Amino acid sequence: MKTLRCLISNIPQKLLSDIVLRSVQQQTSIEVIGDVSTDNDLPALVKENSVDLLLVGIERSALPQAFNEMLDGDPDLLIVGLVDDGRSAAIFVNDIGAAELNDVINTFGAARTDRCEK
Repeated sequence: MKTLRCLISNIPQKLLSDIVLRSVQQQTSIEVIGDVSTDNDLPALVKENSVDLLLVGIERSALPQAFNEMLDGDPDLLIVGLVDDGRSAAIFVNDIGAAELNDVINTFGAARTDRCEK
């Protein structure tokens, strides 16, 4: 299995950033290539470093207002936003823990590395 090259970006809380970094580093299938505090040149960093996995901090205010309202109304709601023709998706989960984050990465990361090896 190919190792996922991971870039962590723009996670503003130091404690959260440290937890995410440690959690991801424990995964033998992931190589953390960087932890940056700004996303000014994020597209260039992703391209230059052949990143497979980007873990990026997003402020709640940047989410669509409808998502915020639904998540406020039902904190256990899982939202999968299909983008454009449905070939891209964004996943929103309240109260995600390190184990759940690792499960998401392992599930989707394994599928991506299997696809790359073919």
